[in-house]
Amino acid sequence: MSIDPRLFPKRVTYSALLTVNVFVFMGNMYSSGIAVGFESLATDLHLPFAKLSELITYSVLAMGLSNLIWMPLALIFGKRPIVLISMAMFLGGVIWSAVAKDFNSLLASRVFASFGYGSIESLGPSILAGNYTPIVVILALTCLDLFYERNYSSAMAIYAAFLSGGSQIGPVIAGYLIEAKGWRWFFILCAIIAAVNLITTLFLLPETLYEVEPEPEFVNDIEKDVHSHVETVTRSDTRTEGRAKMDYHSYWKGLWSFEISKKAKDKGVIKHFAYLFILPFPLLLIPGVLIASAMYGVILGAVVIISTIAPDVFSPPPYLFSSADLGLFTFSSFVGIVIAAPIAGPLTDRLSRWLRTRNNGIHKPEHRLPALILPFLICPVGLIVFGYTVAHHQHYIRPAVGAAICAAGLTLVPSVMLSYVVDSYPRTSGEALVLVNASKNVVAFGLAKGSYSWMTMEGIEKMFYEFAGIEWAILFLALPLYIFGPYVRRRTQELF
Repeated sequence: MSIDPRLFPKRVTYSALLTVNVFVFMGNMYSSGIAVGFESLATDLHLPFAKLSELITYSVLAMGLSNLIWMPLALIFGKRPIVLISMAMFLGGVIWSAVAKDFNSLLASRVFASFGYGSIESLGPSILAGNYTPIVVILALTCLDLFYERNYSSAMAIYAAFLSGGSQIGPVIAGYLIEAKGWRWFFILCAIIAAVNLITTLFLLPETLYEVEPEPEFVNDIEKDVHSHVETVTRSDTRTEGRAKMDYHSYWKGLWSFEISKKAKDKGVIKHFAYLFILPFPLLLIPGVLIASAMYGVILGAVVIISTIAPDVFSPPPYLFSSADLGLFTFSSFVGIVIAAPIAGPLTDRLSRWLRTRNNGIHKPEHRLPALILPFLICPVGLIVFGYTVAHHQHYIRPAVGAAICAAGLTLVPSVMLSYVVDSYPRTSGEALVLVNASKNVVAFGLAKGSYSWMTMEGIEKMFYEFAGIEWAILFLALPLYIFGPYVRRRTQELF
């Protein structure tokens, strides 16, 4: 498009933000909510909880891998058409889930819908400058397109509310609905909201892919490729912030027109797609990116495992949880996230500034890593608390506290490691964050996929003790990264 999206009237920008945030809420509700209905599913499909857990784990995998496909497509064809296509794909998958006749059909529908939903994650890699902590977020790129830097935090606060609400409040809604009407009605509700959301997005989301004029000739061609892929996320805010007068005729006309990006026209669509698809993978050779993926994946895996095995743990005696009870138990994770969220970003930033002061005012990306001391101390302890209290059939409040402590890591760890990756490799940060976002889902899938067999073989108490040891080992990698990180960066920044 030829007009900077940040000049749209506020009613346009906030309408776009709201309609896409509803997609965020629905995707997370659909993905996580069905876990509370495992007992109903087990009765209808005559399958054990261990088999039903694949409905969660393969959904997580599909969401992660789709990042690698949707992002190149959005950079070629524009974000609006790709979001609309993915929303239609998600809606089709949800309807398919509601009418699925057997487990294989239901599983396929879940993978299909989750792959569609993953588009909203793949459009997220970006950097939020200033004191705002860089994160991989579903709407970050849209916010960068639509908002000036000083408004990012407000937009991200809205995003965070919808994201956490979908993952943690969604199962509460699902629990009561499944208990009253059955598991199919959960998917019917998701389909109704997704259909309304698709219609509103059709009219409220403008194209936000904004291509600036070509850079001067003296800029290195490789740097130009990289910067164009990261997509003007570093656009200067020094431009005059004059809101455009709303021309509804031009706005309406722009909704139904689309064009291929200039880079895709110059290089060819297939060739440019292949280039964009391959671009992130070499970054796995960077220790910092690899460790970030492992840390984020292990923390996410803990939350997914607790959500996946909760029906098997709390449905039988002595707990005898119903679907509604399981949904309320899941809400404990939301409490942990709410408590940790105000701490995560400021803790990382303040520690970084303090270490920079002690380093004669010279900043190093490694100054962010000491903030991992907090999740190192508490997150594995949360796993131990959960495993011990459940194994000894203690009051459900105690495992809920353990689950809340584990979930707190979902804000504490990414706020450190993703900002470290962005800080260390600013030229390829977009690609690095896409790769981390995809890899962490793969790691979480690997851990959660074997959770039932792991629990059967070791027992739930020993299993969570071992998982706590894995978390401690992975989080401990921050120490060698802090020591040797500057040397590694000097050797790799020339390549990346």
